[in-house]
Amino acid sequence: MAGLFSFIGKILINWITMQKIRIHFIQIANKQLACFIFVLLVFAFVPAGLFAQEFEKPSLSQPYHITEIVIHGNKKTRPSVILREMRTQTGDTVTIEELNYDARRVESLGLFTRVEFSLEEVDIGSKLRIDVTEQWYLFPWPIFYFNDREYKWEKASYGMSVLHSNFRGNAELFSVAGWLGYNPGAYLIYSIPAINGNKSYFLSSQFYYYKLRSKTFELLDEEIDEKQFGGSLALGYRINLENSVQLAVGYSRIKYDPAVMGQTLHPAGRDNLPSLSLTYTRNTRDLAWYPSQGSFLSASYQKIGFWNDAYVDYRQVTLDARTYFTVYKSVILAGRSALLLSDGQIPPYNRAYFGYRLRIRGRFSERYEGENRVLSSVELRFPILPVRYIQVEEETLGNYGRNLKFGISGSVFLDMGSLWIQKANIERYRSGEMFISSGPFGLQTQPEKWVHGFGAGLNVHLPYVNIVRMELGFNKDFDAEVIFDAEIAF
Repeated sequence: MAGLFSFIGKILINWITMQKIRIHFIQIANKQLACFIFVLLVFAFVPAGLFAQEFEKPSLSQPYHITEIVIHGNKKTRPSVILREMRTQTGDTVTIEELNYDARRVESLGLFTRVEFSLEEVDIGSKLRIDVTEQWYLFPWPIFYFNDREYKWEKASYGMSVLHSNFRGNAELFSVAGWLGYNPGAYLIYSIPAINGNKSYFLSSQFYYYKLRSKTFELLDEEIDEKQFGGSLALGYRINLENSVQLAVGYSRIKYDPAVMGQTLHPAGRDNLPSLSLTYTRNTRDLAWYPSQGSFLSASYQKIGFWNDAYVDYRQVTLDARTYFTVYKSVILAGRSALLLSDGQIPPYNRAYFGYRLRIRGRFSERYEGENRVLSSVELRFPILPVRYIQVEEETLGNYGRNLKFGISGSVFLDMGSLWIQKANIERYRSGEMFISSGPFGLQTQPEKWVHGFGAGLNVHLPYVNIVRMELGFNKDFDAEVIFDAEIAF
């Protein structure tokens, strides 16, 4: 294993030396970075005998009648949290394939380092045993990261955060954080996935204050900050295991520092933004952070400003569709299309961008803006070192050193996207009344011009952070760049 990492390291060093590749660093908090380095070193040198062994499985289509479900290892997590994520319930007749799907859905909760399902034959059917290994839930950790994936000290942020991902054993999320440096801010987030134990209703809330460098003016090489504070409250209804709807209300106040006349919607230089949104979500993926089958669809309509407001009155529709197929054994074909459509006078702070949260790999550092956006991706993923689990025999870690996962998968990808503006607003940009840095897209009013990127990479599967990606991307001129990022691309 050590030889494998040494070989990969030599390849990357040669590329960096010969091609002068730009390296983009991900914003990883100290907790995640420490986990990544520690686990990578452990697995590079750990004897192969410590890995969990795979056992031969029965036929995936053989039916089993479930007469009882028992759960072990959930010292803090309530059984109802696990059962509400499963299609299988007591009295059902299911196959191994269906149980594997349920196991990955339970793992997608993000509460366990490992989830194992096993069957025990009894007189009148089969007993389903669920073994879970709980991970650490409470994280008081320092914040340190570089904004916009730019490894520059002037873009560093630092602070403190407290995160509890399984509050009261109900998978409730509580997080509070504050930081200084570049783009200082603070937030408080609290979400309840099942109100009073009723899995049909869920609630989320957040309050925040940010002082963010304006993306629009940054593209013009001007240092203008956006001071934002506000909050939101969302109530959701879970139609069934795969489908849900959510209604959210919010309010935010935004002003520029220093003031920039004509760039806020309100002539006073400060925008008050009440909002109302409705979101439909359908999620049939088996494993949230590395799906091998299923699909994901999110469709949202948001109204910003009161109806018939003289200054603030615009709408945005977002659509995110993803699909996943297992094409051969563990080889996965994944596809995604994401769309943002705007209607009305769109302020700079709510425009569509490439080069920040959404990027085109191969043109990772390029930044452009528009009012509407489309991004499409296709990716082929395949295992290199299948995920294994080890046990770290350390008394201080206790159960938290058990079933730590590690694996490596590869991918090849193609990304393409376009930005455009509304036809009704084009004269405002042509006259210079509003600024926009649209780059190669120009002032197009339809998605006629596109940019593309392609490449290949490695996905490292780790406990707690799940996925760390190392990719080599190319643009159409075959200029190369190395991308270091967290989480799977989609």
